[in-house]
Amino acid sequence: MQILPYMQRHRQMICRSVLCIILFMLIGILIQWCIPSSSSFAFKGRLFYSGFALALSLFLWNYSRFYIGAFCLYTVIFLSSSLIPMLAGQHVERVEVTAAYLIGAALFLFFTDLLYISRHIRKKSVCHVLDGFLYVCLGVALLFPLLVWGYYAVSGHVLSATIVLTLFQTNGSESLAYLKSQNLFMWGGTFAALFFILIGSGCVLHRLKTPSCGYSKRIIYILSVLILAISGHTVVKATDYLPVRIATETKDALHQYKEYGKAKAQREGRLQQLQGLKITSDGGIFVLVIGESETRDHMGAYGYDRDTTPWMSEEAQKPEAILFRNAYSNHTHTVPVLTYALSEKNQYNDVPLEKAYSLIEIAKAAGYDTFWLSNQRKYGAWDTPVAEIASTAVHQVWLNERTGTHDIRSDYYDDALVQALPVLTNEKNALIVIHLMGCHGSYADRYPEEWKHYSGKSDVIDKYDNAIRYNDYVLQQLYEALKENPRFKGFVYFSDHGEDVEHNYGHEASKFTATMSHIPLFMVVSPSFQAERPQTVETLRSHRDSYWTNDLIYNVMTDLLGIDGVPGTDLDWDLASSQYSMTKDTLRTLHGKQTIQ
Repeated sequence: MQILPYMQRHRQMICRSVLCIILFMLIGILIQWCIPSSSSFAFKGRLFYSGFALALSLFLWNYSRFYIGAFCLYTVIFLSSSLIPMLAGQHVERVEVTAAYLIGAALFLFFTDLLYISRHIRKKSVCHVLDGFLYVCLGVALLFPLLVWGYYAVSGHVLSATIVLTLFQTNGSESLAYLKSQNLFMWGGTFAALFFILIGSGCVLHRLKTPSCGYSKRIIYILSVLILAISGHTVVKATDYLPVRIATETKDALHQYKEYGKAKAQREGRLQQLQGLKITSDGGIFVLVIGESETRDHMGAYGYDRDTTPWMSEEAQKPEAILFRNAYSNHTHTVPVLTYALSEKNQYNDVPLEKAYSLIEIAKAAGYDTFWLSNQRKYGAWDTPVAEIASTAVHQVWLNERTGTHDIRSDYYDDALVQALPVLTNEKNALIVIHLMGCHGSYADRYPEEWKHYSGKSDVIDKYDNAIRYNDYVLQQLYEALKENPRFKGFVYFSDHGEDVEHNYGHEASKFTATMSHIPLFMVVSPSFQAERPQTVETLRSHRDSYWTNDLIYNVMTDLLGIDGVPGTDLDWDLASSQYSMTKDTLRTLHGKQTIQ
């Protein structure tokens, strides 16, 4: 037996390797033990294998102190990013912290192993190119935790898939407007810090000296393959690491949105096959106005200390109007809100988004002429689910013809939508959906100069309140123009989500506050509708203080439209039904993640 003599000759190396494995595992377990969590300790097997890979790497790098220091620094940066949610008061699972610890170690071992191999290539030009490429790879990998830290530094909140999705759901103008409202010195300082950290990491790796090769090529290849296999497997399995989870959730959401668009033709085909989808009431002309970024907390009609909604406040006192006092948004970003609000999909059912029928599709299939009027940009209108919903309308008007991301101005103020209203002379039944620019930032861009009305509070609040007052005027103009039609039956207004201007948070979901979900819901029904359906009107009035989320607008609108046989209807979700049963305890926002407040 030659094993025993070999072990005796290399006793120091074996002891170092065993100690390395034990130490790596103990640190991983200690980190988990320090996390206040009821979950069990995670990835004990992967801790062992990663410790084994570290022992092999240290053996190749001859236990270089510089290498050990670089490894510890790299791993700590990854590990620290997983603890950011704790700084923001969020709950952190042990699996998330362990995943960060393992992926940081694994990425460093993976790329430095390749670096070790590349530096033993005899052709120096190839060696230098490979070294530079691996420096870049290690730097790019380091961007994941650094970006999480950077976002926390400038916002005080944790980066999430919702924030990343805004890059796909809106144009760059909104991002630019948001940046303008932030502390640019903080953003600049953060980016400068990230840049210098990346440069510094490259310099550290460049200074990393490769020890002279005292082993046969066969041993080097075997050890390198083992290191690559173990660390590569660890990286692939690190799905609980925050940036990886964000990327996965973003990918899944974008895929879901894309599938929704692809299924449009299939949905229309299924609608044609539906039996019994018909208008059982007298029908008529109904108007659904979608506001933008308006919180009821800044509306005079809801008790705000400024008279920002003189028309709505006055109108709400009339018998034909109903002001609902406890309406909430289902999310704080437009695309997630409207994909649910304008379809049968909601937070409380299991209908896949890509298979959900939209309100416009249902109305069109039942016999309503459908209109979509928007003052929003048509940027990205061909690949977002909201635009897919709009595209099913027979008549479409997009006032804002601007494209690109230079600014967030619109070609017209919202009152131009009044002139864009269709002339309805022959239509017996019509559904008109109007999407306002509303109170979207930048707030001062939402109203003409002469509508500057408020001063005395902060500049941003004064501008926001001016935008709300102008929005109230636009609603009045739309209503006055439409109610004159003899077939007019109902006017419904709700906002997609609110806005937190007091804290300058906008409507960013990662900074969620209750005011972001506080929205108006306002209805005006015609005398003819009241005469035709008095029980429905009475039921709506009885629910004016009921709690409600705007992903249920599909249910109440199909009821008002008088369509029978609608898929996805449930009287428990229908605010116009006496069977409506949703309460503050059962309702949610942020797509089920947050209770309403």
